Amino acid sequence: MTESPRPPAGSLARRIDISCVQAEHGRPDIDRLAAAARAHGFVSAHVLPSWVPELRELLAGSGTLAGAPVGFPSGGATTAAKLAEARELLGLGVGELDVVIAIGRLKSGETGYVRRELDAVRRLVDGAVPLRAIIEVGRLTEEEIRAAAHCVAEAGVPWLKTGTGWSGRPTTPDHIRLIRAEIGEGTLLKAAGGIRDLATIRTMEELGVRRFGMNLTAAVAAVTAAGEAAA
Repeated sequence: MTESPRPPAGSLARRIDISCVQAEHGRPDIDRLAAAARAHGFVSAHVLPSWVPELRELLAGSGTLAGAPVGFPSGGATTAAKLAEARELLGLGVGELDVVIAIGRLKSGETGYVRRELDAVRRLVDGAVPLRAIIEVGRLTEEEIRAAAHCVAEAGVPWLKTGTGWSGRPTTPDHIRLIRAEIGEGTLLKAAGGIRDLATIRTMEELGVRRFGMNLTAAVAAVTAAGEAAA
């Protein structure tokens, strides 16, 4: 396969993860995801765990990492199940991992449970690949978002990701402001869930967001718009 020219490191595509993580996504969707990742040079592409071997094969030789989630989308699996899933995905060669926090436990005020589970996953991964904790802001109150952000920071997980894209409620700049005000800049931020346009991306970048998770259509439109604006 002929490689497309890789975009410069500072390009928007190198700050966007594209994904096919809905239950109905099948092989044609994975094929399109990988083709778009190669064509536009997106930093990573994420799929549900069973598709990781196929995605890695499709991305071989490109500059795009293959990523997958753990405990997706509810976060309600046991800690042992999440650890087993993370271990298997590492064995399959993923380049990034996103772990969904125990949302129900958090909403029940059991922040100690959430911290301990995140710490266990972090220790298992041990820096082998970038690790992000998904807190799912669309299902949390402001107080719960603050608590979740502290759990991520205190567990030492390097990245906080705002959503799975399954809640139906978008991440907003106000969510980013709330998280940043609570935990400062020590934890890296990835905004995901309902990020649909370049204007939102630019606003969130000014608030300190370093990465974005987007569906394929929205990501290609944003990168195209950014290229046209720079021309």
